[in-house]
Amino acid sequence: MTPEIQASAAPLELLANDSRQPENRFMEHPIWKAALAGTLPKARLRRLLLAFYPALAGRGRYAFAAKVSQLEPQDGKELFLQVHEALKRPEADADAGWKRVLVALGASERELADVLANPSAEAVDFVDVIRDHGLRSSPVAASVIAHMLERHLPRLWGRLADSLAKHYGVKAEATAYLRYEAARAIEVEKWVKHLVERYVMPAPPYEVFEGRRAAREALWAWTVLTESA
Repeated sequence: MTPEIQASAAPLELLANDSRQPENRFMEHPIWKAALAGTLPKARLRRLLLAFYPALAGRGRYAFAAKVSQLEPQDGKELFLQVHEALKRPEADADAGWKRVLVALGASERELADVLANPSAEAVDFVDVIRDHGLRSSPVAASVIAHMLERHLPRLWGRLADSLAKHYGVKAEATAYLRYEAARAIEVEKWVKHLVERYVMPAPPYEVFEGRRAAREALWAWTVLTESA
């Protein structure tokens, strides 16, 4: 039986409050702030992105797409079409795109192959958290994770591309994938807004609570991965 809890506020108000909490503002973490400001040493930035490489490419490339199994049929179809479209676009290839970024930062082919073959425990945990909630939790949980984390990523990658060009001497062709993702920001934000309106706003208080807890778990896994580099 689903536990009964009393909602302290409407779902959107609760999500807005969560978004204001320092621990959830992942782009303001000192390491990411330094990377975006160009003050993170190049070797440290390379380690940071290498740590994330198997979580954003390789086995983690479509981690967020796992929620397709939990959506309403029409939304599942739309998400599938988004993934299918990305597969047809060379500029949307996360594996090749992140590889170009890391090679430009001095990573070797051997380093890239090794980290994909042997991802860190932190990278594995991050991907598993996202996938587990997408496949086994409610669509509310997947939607709140998308709201708190996924919708911000295109803008993060755009800012990273700017920093790489301005502060680390990375050429434009190496940041093409990051620019492609940045250009999707409005599209992603619109999609996530739809998910929240359809699945989170009408959900019972306990499901909203569980969704917020899932998002905290995902954000914590991101932070642990950030600090592991």
